[in-house]
Amino acid sequence: MEQAARERITLVEVLERTAPYDVFTATLQAAVQRLETEGVSTLLSIQFHARPEDTEVGAVITFADSRRVMEHIRMISGWPEFKALLGVARPVDVRVYGRLGEEAQAWLRTMNVVSKVFESPVAGFVR
Repeated sequence: MEQAARERITLVEVLERTAPYDVFTATLQAAVQRLETEGVSTLLSIQFHARPEDTEVGAVITFADSRRVMEHIRMISGWPEFKALLGVARPVDVRVYGRLGEEAQAWLRTMNVVSKVFESPVAGFVR
């Protein structure tokens, strides 16, 4: 397995939407736009999937370097866009693919929503 693939970390999250769909999507779009322009450079992608008639929202977040996840968390924790996002959605389940640092693991544990961690990559590549 290539080194670049080994260092990636992917979080697959399920959120519960707690506000009307249009309020949620507007809030989410503002947060994602700020992440795209000001977020850590190792945040490779972030995708949210939802349906207006369903309160369940899916998210897939991928970082190129698992060591920078805490930098990301510290950065966004003070942003009003992310405080607003927590007002319209709450984490329900998180699955972690890759190895997080101790500090990031501890932070995730405080949310009490991590259902599974797949730490050891066995095969893969990055283009």
